[in-house]
Amino acid sequence: MSDLDQILRDFDGDMERAEHLLGLVKSFREFGASTVPMAVADGSEPWPEAIALSAASHSRRTDLPILAGSLLLYLAGRFEYFVRQLVEAVADELAAKAAKYSDLPATLKSELRARTLDVATNPRRYGFDEGRADAVLESLVSNMAGAKAPVTVSSNVLSITEANMKDRILSDLMKRVGITEFWREVGKQARLKLHLAKLTDGDTTLEAQNQLNRLMDDRNQIAHPTAATTFPDADAVLGVAKFLRVFGSVSTDVMRVQLAGLIAATPKPAAASAVAVPVSVPVAAPASAPAATAPLPVAPNTAAMADKSPRGTGGNGSGG
Repeated sequence: MSDLDQILRDFDGDMERAEHLLGLVKSFREFGASTVPMAVADGSEPWPEAIALSAASHSRRTDLPILAGSLLLYLAGRFEYFVRQLVEAVADELAAKAAKYSDLPATLKSELRARTLDVATNPRRYGFDEGRADAVLESLVSNMAGAKAPVTVSSNVLSITEANMKDRILSDLMKRVGITEFWREVGKQARLKLHLAKLTDGDTTLEAQNQLNRLMDDRNQIAHPTAATTFPDADAVLGVAKFLRVFGSVSTDVMRVQLAGLIAATPKPAAASAVAVPVSVPVAAPASAPAATAPLPVAPNTAAMADKSPRGTGGNGSGG
């Protein structure tokens, strides 16, 4: 299972827990609107805890939206953390697949350099202490010099934001790791279309952006309440949780596909070239020189000897 899968699994589990808590809020509201059975009220069937809870719920039902609003704050914050985790996971995966730092996507390198320098210049603004800021800067310098193997990046500087996770901030985060056209791709997802009851890609994208932006606006109002602040009821917050579960799932799918494309475009480490290894080949020992021997006798040339022999007296030669 990839890091993206685990991040989505954890996020979805937290959204489900929030839904259960919101269901409890609704049950408490309904309990407060109910009437205590006569047998319990007159003491025939003792249940003091139920009577005390009933009395409290009657007077607190109108305050339950504050509890629901608190859960909405949690949902918004958890979603922002989820997105940052996804961005960091993509950056880490790209670094793990790169043969060297220069092979990383140009956008990622540019963003990493700019944001690392921001952190090094003003660490406290971004939640870093001096030691961590120095380590991040040293890591960047080592990577750029090609002195670090394998390639690692300080992906946490890429997920820094200074505003709520509205549609433009989300898109900007995706671009930092080379994921472009995020919203267009999200609008193509059938599951999101079904959830939002939209037919076209454009309408699906627009509605998803509207719901996300509305969530962040509501989050700000609840976090900084005034006399005019209206808190949402449990049903409204349940709707937000369900939307985030679907949106988180399709967003992960889009990032998974685009990550695969980025990895495919990243130069791979060169295959190790074959190195000639000397192999010992047994060589026959040179034959020892033969012992010196007397030269063999040469057979006499009888024809030559016949030519050189003295002629007989009975030949044609003159006598003495």
